[in-house]
Amino acid sequence: MEFLHNIELEVRAFFFNAATDYLPYYKNFTFSINKNDRTKPLKDLLPMIKEQNPMFAYPVKDLLFRVNDLVVTGEESLMEVVDQLGTQLTIDPALKFRSDNGLILNNHDFLHQFRTIFKRHKEDKEDLAYYISLYPVHYASETFNYNHEYIGDAILITAAHMIEKYPQYKAEILAAINDEFNGIVCCEYENHVYNGVDYSETIASLKKEIKVQNTQSLLEKVTASCLKKMKKPLKVDSVEGKNIALYIGSRDNSSVTEIHEQINNVGQLITFNMATKLAGQTLMDSNPTLAHKKAGTMLLDAFDSGAEVLVCVNDKDCEIFQKALGEIESEMGREIGMALLPLSQFQEMSSQVEA
Repeated sequence: MEFLHNIELEVRAFFFNAATDYLPYYKNFTFSINKNDRTKPLKDLLPMIKEQNPMFAYPVKDLLFRVNDLVVTGEESLMEVVDQLGTQLTIDPALKFRSDNGLILNNHDFLHQFRTIFKRHKEDKEDLAYYISLYPVHYASETFNYNHEYIGDAILITAAHMIEKYPQYKAEILAAINDEFNGIVCCEYENHVYNGVDYSETIASLKKEIKVQNTQSLLEKVTASCLKKMKKPLKVDSVEGKNIALYIGSRDNSSVTEIHEQINNVGQLITFNMATKLAGQTLMDSNPTLAHKKAGTMLLDAFDSGAEVLVCVNDKDCEIFQKALGEIESEMGREIGMALLPLSQFQEMSSQVEA
């Protein structure tokens, strides 16, 4: 029977028209897809949505968007995406704040960044072509969510490419990406391109070359020191019956399912959007203001989702957040009434409950 070969796809799609809408919104759609059709590209979903709602908009060329927060070009196999991400898909523009209409981006910044950053370097067609090939990487840059003026991860990767090609211009190229407000000092790289190349080592090497320094003023450092002394992390005597969220961060941990089960054995697991994203850990020494904003956004995401306790898979992450909690709350302008526990302490406390 034909229906046995079909799967039900639940799609949540982004809508926003800058000319008519004050805020973006989402609409839900359901589609029946033949699971044996491995040739259908992901982009075929877009006209299907538009057929049901003509207000849905996407570009004819330079197509780029997000599916479950991963940047895609639309050429990916729909069924392979479903195999990896499941049958519940959320479609967003590649960068929400640059959306003019639905998935249509104002992408004028892309080439502008290249020509501005490397204006002293004679433009080479190969260099420009290399940068253009990183179009998805540019709009996948997580830092844009915290600093709209950031130069973009693609610029940094192109800089590394150009340094290798033109070692005689190394100092000049490094200086070009080292703006103290919007340059490499803002970068906490994460690979958010679907099946994309991971450039972590490239970015890390650039940071070592530049030796990024803390740009806080003396007053900011004194204030930060006072906040650290004043704020004591919230304590919890027992995890029994608590609403507990798990922060995974960037750590690839195959035992996460097991930890989720441990949480549900003693309390209630709370899910939140930023559970698998970096939250300023690598920026605490070099760009503490941005680090506190990122950490605060993550912590408030968990807290506002209903968590009473946040467990960090990586014990070091928990130590970083606890130490900077006063500064984080000051940056966010809110108290975070949630206990922070390293995984090791949570497991010790949960074993006492189960005993």
